[in-house]
Order: sequence, then structure tokens, then C-alpha cells
Amino acid sequence: MDIHVIPGREYDSNIYLIVGKVPTIIDTGTGFHTREVTDSIKEIISPTQIQQILLTHEHFDHVGGVHDLVLLTKGNAKIYAHQESVHKLSEGKSTFAEMIGGKMPKIHVDVSLSDGMQLMLGDLSFTVFSTPGHSIGSFCVYGEKNQVLFSGDTIFANGGFGRYDFPGGDFQALLSSITRLATLNVTALYPGHGPIVQHHGKEHILKALRSIQSLM
Repeated sequence: MDIHVIPGREYDSNIYLIVGKVPTIIDTGTGFHTREVTDSIKEIISPTQIQQILLTHEHFDHVGGVHDLVLLTKGNAKIYAHQESVHKLSEGKSTFAEMIGGKMPKIHVDVSLSDGMQLMLGDLSFTVFSTPGHSIGSFCVYGEKNQVLFSGDTIFANGGFGRYDFPGGDFQALLSSITRLATLNVTALYPGHGPIVQHHGKEHILKALRSIQSLM
């Protein structure tokens, strides 16, 4: 699977570009570094080929750059987000964005996602896993064939997991989400922030599960 990582800068989330039959972007950062992100994408693929932009949840550091990237694709890319985040994204409100000098865009979601839906990312099929806890509209996508998990801010490398003290966060929901993800066979883990894990991803998920369980 051809996955390219554009590492997050400052507040930005990681941005993932998956190349193949259905070229896809996962998350867009704040939009503060659009020029650098655009240059990185152009080195890999003609932006007009990109068909999908997935927003793993509704926080500004993952969605702020979405309009710039849709424009880059000349409107060819459709925006995908979890059904629980659609209303929040349409409002265009974020206290966090204002705190760091940004402006939350009002986002029209073209395709709303729900648990169990199947998506083609690049050349392979992935399953949507609803993973509330960090936010109400958080989701992950898992490819069973290649054992790849794009985990958003639900799980990070080395046993990290998303905060649950933001509006819309919920400790018990996050615990349930991580418990569910711990049942998957994961080799490669691609989180919303920080380093990626190319081998033994499940070990990092199990470590996250132990860490959150220790808070009970």
C-alpha cells in the first residue's frame, strides 16, 4: 500500500496521502501550513486525482485546512466525516481555533460515515470503526488485508491516547473504543499526531489499553 506521511507542524495533525485506484487524503491540519502541505502533495501526485478527504474527527487541528485542499483538487475531492460530527463541522465554531489565531471553517460533508461502512483507500478496502471518546465524531479506518489502522486521535504510538477532557470527550467511551481496537490485528499504526508505527502496531494499542485502564 502506497502511504505518504506529511508530518504535523506545530498544532497540525499528521496528514496522510494514500495513492492508488482511489487517491485519498486523511486529515488536513490547521491550514496554517497549506503551502508546505500543497508542495508535498504535488511532489507525489497530481492533486486533481485525489477523490476523497477523510476527517477523522471534528477538531480544528485536523480539519482547518480542508477547504484549501478541496480547492487544490479543483473540487474533485469529496469530504467524508462521521455522521456524529456533521452538525459540528457545519457550524464552523471552535474556541481552540480562536485561541491559536485560526478560524474554524464551515464544512459541508459530502459523505457521512457510520460504523462498519466499507471504503476504498488507494487500492484496498477499509472498514470504518466509530471510536468516540476523544470527541463524539471520532472514527478510525482499518484495513484487515494489510493490517493497517489509521487511528486519528484515539490512539498514538507508544501507548498514548487522546484526551477526553475536551467538549464532547468521554472517558468511558474512549475506554470502550480502545478496548474494541485492541481486538484487531494491527501491524502498521498511523495516528493523528506523532510518529507512525510500521511494525507490531498491536503492541502499542495494548499498551494504550493498559494505560487507560490504569486510570479507572
